[in-house]
Amino acid sequence: MAISPPSDILSEVARAADPARYQAATKNLLQGAAPAGGPSFDDAVRAVSARPVGVGADIYEIRNSLRSDAQSAEAQKSKKAAQEFEAFILQSFVESMLPKNAENTYGKGNAGSIWKSMMAEQIGAQVARAGGVGLAKHILGEHK
Repeated sequence: MAISPPSDILSEVARAADPARYQAATKNLLQGAAPAGGPSFDDAVRAVSARPVGVGADIYEIRNSLRSDAQSAEAQKSKKAAQEFEAFILQSFVESMLPKNAENTYGKGNAGSIWKSMMAEQIGAQVARAGGVGLAKHILGEHK
């Protein structure tokens, strides 16, 4: 069986499988149809370009606005990392404070130690989310 390079095997298979669906798909592709679950690319571009930039806004104001957005995103990322670090430190503190021989509470063996560790992790995360002990604020203050 020889393959002739000028013919497109996939197109031939699609036409043979269901010619009506092939024609509909070709028509939609040529018209730039929207995806099944959302807006088309043209709609997204129109929505972005329709946003008011501001009266008298020039390229420098837009650039500075974008920079401040990026800096605030970076600040949020730093804050989250510091909070996660504080949660990790608090987890080890809490885990060391939990009772050692509490098999009735956590269970025996590896399962008990895993449950104890998971409980300490959640307590540390909740304390850090609630403001923590100031470690994250201290780290962010030193970072600036």
